[in-house]
This record gives sequence, C-alpha cells and structure tokens, in this order.
Amino acid sequence: MKKIALIIFSFVVYNVSAQNYKDALRYSTEDLSGTARFKGMSGAFGAIGGDFSAISINPAGSSVFSGAQIGGTLGGNVTKNNITYNGTQANNRDTDFNLNQFGVVFPIEVATSGWRKFSFGFNYQNTKNFDASNFSFSGRANQNLGDYFKYFADGIKQQNLLLENYQNKQVIERNTLQDIYFDMGRLAGDRAFRYRNALLGHYVGLIRPHIGRDEIKPTDSDADADAILQETQYNKNVTNGADQRFERVTSGGVSKYNFNFSTQYEDFLYLGLNLNAHRINQKDKLSHWETYASTSTITNAYFENEYNTKGSGFSFQLGAIIKATKGLRLGVTYTSPTWYTFNQEYTQYLSTNNRRNYADPRVIVTLPDYKFRTPGSLTASAAYLFGKYAILSADYTYKDYKNLHFGSAAKNSENDLIENQLGETSTVRIGVEGRIPIKTGEATNYVSLRAGYRYEQSPYRMKVAPIGDLNGYSFGAGITLGGIRLDASYDIAKQTNLYQMYETVLTDNAQIKSTYGNFLFTFTAQLL
Repeated sequence: MKKIALIIFSFVVYNVSAQNYKDALRYSTEDLSGTARFKGMSGAFGAIGGDFSAISINPAGSSVFSGAQIGGTLGGNVTKNNITYNGTQANNRDTDFNLNQFGVVFPIEVATSGWRKFSFGFNYQNTKNFDASNFSFSGRANQNLGDYFKYFADGIKQQNLLLENYQNKQVIERNTLQDIYFDMGRLAGDRAFRYRNALLGHYVGLIRPHIGRDEIKPTDSDADADAILQETQYNKNVTNGADQRFERVTSGGVSKYNFNFSTQYEDFLYLGLNLNAHRINQKDKLSHWETYASTSTITNAYFENEYNTKGSGFSFQLGAIIKATKGLRLGVTYTSPTWYTFNQEYTQYLSTNNRRNYADPRVIVTLPDYKFRTPGSLTASAAYLFGKYAILSADYTYKDYKNLHFGSAAKNSENDLIENQLGETSTVRIGVEGRIPIKTGEATNYVSLRAGYRYEQSPYRMKVAPIGDLNGYSFGAGITLGGIRLDASYDIAKQTNLYQMYETVLTDNAQIKSTYGNFLFTFTAQLL
C-alpha cells in the first residue's frame, strides 16, 4: 500500500533549493556562440548579415547572402577557474569539444514590384554549454552538515523520523528508509524537502533528538514514552566547524533552433523573421565532503545531490537592415521573451564515517513542471563597409531582467526576488574585419583578419553581485577559395562570480574568477 502511495504522491514534491529564479536566470542568458567569423568579430553582426550566426542576431541578415550556402562549426572550450573559499585557494581547468553551429540558407531572387529576394534559412546554435563548467574547491568553515540537517529537523517530531511506528512503547509497524522517504512526498509546499533532509541527517546520525527514543526506560509510563517520541528539538552529533571539499560536475546545455524567413526590397531594405525553438538539457552533480575533529564520534561525512533538468521553449525575432548610404548599414532587432516549460528531477545520498553508515533512498524525486518567461530584448546595430576590403561594426543590446517571470502563483516569492535583485542590462559588441585580395589565375580570393571586443553587464543590481560583468576579446582569420570559406577564431573572456552551494545555513560564498577560452573552426560551402 505504501508503494502505491509513493507512485501517486512523488509527483507533487517541491524542492526549495530547486527550480528557483537562479535556474531561470541561467537559462535566460546566452553564451556568445556561432560561426568562427561571427565570434572573431565578437558577434557584432546585427547590421552586416550574410553569416549563419548573424541570422540569430538579426533575421533580416539571411537576404544578404548572395547564394545558397551550408556550413558547420566545431568548437573547443577551455575554462580556467581561480577559486577562493574562506581563505583557501584552488585552481581548476576544464575542457570540452562540441558541434557549436550548423546552418543552411536558400536565397531566391525575384523581380516583382521592387522585391528583389526572398530567403529561407535554418540555423542551430549551442547557446549555453555546461560541459566545460566543472570545478572543485575546499576550505574550513564554522558551520557544517550537522548544522544544516539540524536546521531542517528542528520542529519535526522524532516519531516522524523513525523507521518504526510506536504505540505505548511497542513497535506496531516497521518500514524501510525508501518507504518513509517516498511517503514524505505526500507533504505539501516545502515540507517534503524539509522532512526528507531531516530524515537523512537523522538516519546516518549527524543529528540526534534532544531526548532520543533509546532513552525510554521500561519503567516509564506510556504517556512519558509518547512524550519522548514527540520531541522536536535536535542536537548535531559532530564537533563545531569542518574541513570541507566541494565538487560540481555538470553537463548538457541550451540549444537554439532558428527557422528563418527574410526578404529584400529594392537595394536598401532587408526584413526578416525568426521562429525559434529552445531546448534545455542539464545534469548537475553536487558533491560535499566534510572532516571533523578526531574527538567526534562521527569523523567524516559525504553528501550528494544530483539534478536532471529538461525543458523547451519558444520565441520569435523581428529584424530590419537598412542601407543608409553606400557604405553605412543600420540594423534593429526585437527579440521576444522565450516562453519556457521545464521540469527537474533529483536524487540524494548521505553517508558518514567513510560510508559505513549511509542513507541511499534510491528515489528519483520528480518536481512539477514550471513555466517561466525570459526577458525580451532590443538590439541596435551599425556597420560601415569600406568596399570589399574592410568592415567596422557595433551592436548594442538592452534587456531588463526584471521581466523574468514565473507563471505559477507558487513561485510568487521568486518573482519578488527577481523584482528586488535584478535589473536592466546593456551589452556592447564591437568588431572589425580586414580583407586582403589574393589573385589566383583569373579568380580573386580573400584572406580575412578579424578582431572584436564585448562587454556584458551583470543582471544583478546588488552591491556584491553573484554574477559579475563580463569582458571579452576575440581574434580570427579566414580564407575564401572559390565557393568554399574556411574560418577560425579564438575568444577569451573574464568574469568574477560568487558561488553558493546551498540556499540556507551553509551559505559561505566561493569567489570564482573565471577565464573562458573558445576555439572555433567553420567550414562554409556554396550550394549549386
């Protein structure tokens, strides 16, 4: 009977440490990704067009293509982290290789009523990559897992954390850890998460009741015994402080699929529309080791939380490019909010004294689906083309993260945090490209050299922001060989963030100074 109830109620569990506004914020921001040419100019392509990744900035850019093309990009990411946690420093390095971009475009020339061209395109981009985001750090802390589980347990009756049910000092029912952990899924709101953590901490002995079940004497009356079972205050079973080590291993990412249509009117106006599909797929394993003083009965502990997040979303973009003069191009793009639906599963594991005592419920907790809306944005662009030999380009994007919003009344508290902590942001991208003609027989090919700079403002309006501003530089080169173009780029960016392992009790921040390096190689070919 219990197992039937588990199946029913495991789908209504809420986790106060999951599906919060920080998750939504993570999926609302995009890494600078795309073709090597695009990255080589730091993404300053809103008024240029003629590049697959330019379509993702301004959908009007597909009509700038002179013919049908196909292209793909392979990338390599290197992340270096310098981490300081309570005075202890650590250096981490992580690498990853992936398919960064793939696209195809089909411009069709027409000659009716001033409309010169219609274009259809598709572009895939890995807009956020979690595969190169692993890190670890260690240090000494004043509070430990004993404090953490005591926080959840205080106020919960001892009887609710025991595997046996008692009546008048007699055991009337015996259960397994899995049974109790499952049954706690019946509890509404954040109580399920609270009770489950209290259960784990009590089961492995990190916490104990102020007066425990084993202190009931045979001579105690039934009323006295029942009173002990109703005990709601707990003590931690370890010494103060701990040597801690944390590790985060994450994989997956966010993908974006642009379905593009654009048109050219006369020789001065380009208009475009993108219909975008978004997909979230992330696995996150958080590991926590602690060592206590040798005088403690429990000398070490290990706590593991593993999350699996999936989601999908939809957005659209409207864009225009205007040839103001022979060399000057102006662009503007409106990007709608992305309407997301996502869900999350998690598992927990806790052990002490080198895993001799362990709590492994082996239960996958499925959280309810949530809907959230990312902020929309406006991008203004300008570029000057010096004939076929050089381009100078700049983009500016405005986005207000106060418009990040959960669609459920159960998340109103998260919406309040968004309103109080997040705000308006500006992103600036500047790029330059120079082209050197090379004569090969009767044909003229080009060698291109590129450079760029970008600045991304933190979405936080706090004095000490969990996410800092980002500054990045890029360099690239390419060569055209008839109908084939080969491009390469290198991008480096730096950012300082504060990482907090838990939402409560263990809230000491680790300062992470990150350096992101990215290599891209793009192959583009004309289609007959």
